[in-house]
Amino acid sequence: MTINQLRYFIEVARCQSFTHAANELFISQSALSKTIKLLEKELSVELIDRSSKGFKLTHEGRVLQENGERAIEIIEKQLNELYDSISLQKGKITVGIPPVIGTAYFTQIIYSFRNKYPDIELIILEEGANTVKNKVQTGEIDVGVVILPFVGDEFNITPVISSKNILLVHETHEFAHRKSVRFNELEKEKFISLNKTFMLHDRIVEICHNIGFQPNIICESSQWDFVAEMVSLNQGVAILPKPILAKYHDDKVKLIDLEEPEFPWNIAVIIHKNKYISTPIKLFLELVKEEGLKMV
Repeated sequence: MTINQLRYFIEVARCQSFTHAANELFISQSALSKTIKLLEKELSVELIDRSSKGFKLTHEGRVLQENGERAIEIIEKQLNELYDSISLQKGKITVGIPPVIGTAYFTQIIYSFRNKYPDIELIILEEGANTVKNKVQTGEIDVGVVILPFVGDEFNITPVISSKNILLVHETHEFAHRKSVRFNELEKEKFISLNKTFMLHDRIVEICHNIGFQPNIICESSQWDFVAEMVSLNQGVAILPKPILAKYHDDKVKLIDLEEPEFPWNIAVIIHKNKYISTPIKLFLELVKEEGLKMV
């Protein structure tokens, strides 16, 4: 049995379909079917119950899937360690960063990392923080950048940067000349918000619920500058991280502190606890901490 045979079988079992698995593996369905039949012949067992109307693994198939997944995980970890021992400052790392955080902080961090470690391939995926969390969990990305508080026992969480969120209102709004506003004063406001892929959206809804009201969100977007522009057009109020607004200037938009409760914007990086921490990942984490301290 080869590693490729095992990988192919696990993908078929995961997809519960030869067609879907073949598409995921970028091979023909006939080649995949031939590989699985050859594996069954080598093991002298049937792994898939072909008498069943739907896709169904045999008992032996279920055992191979369960133990095979663990074996592949161990093999990949050992291969990564071997690669690290051969090439200490080469490799690849995939990082998931919400666009809002990338705009505020990570352009400089990405530049510094690529300049310092040109032989390490750094792949950046821009996703909302909730999506980043899910992709770290599935192993699609190595390191995720999220907003605290963050709940997840399966992750190692490292806080790196702290700032705060602030309220945006139009210059004609009754709050425009206030230095601060309490959350309970926002009950009757119309909210322009980042969409549900962002943890900031969930945190705003959670805080409002804790106070005792449902925020009236009339518009959602994946772009922070669109949110700010809607406030400039006097369509509602918004809550955004203060650092990103350093790049936004509009006299029609007034920025006001939030209190009762205070609403910090704390950034952390997450890595799945089962993830092998390769040299590229270690170097990236070190640089994030180093650059984060400069930004505080």
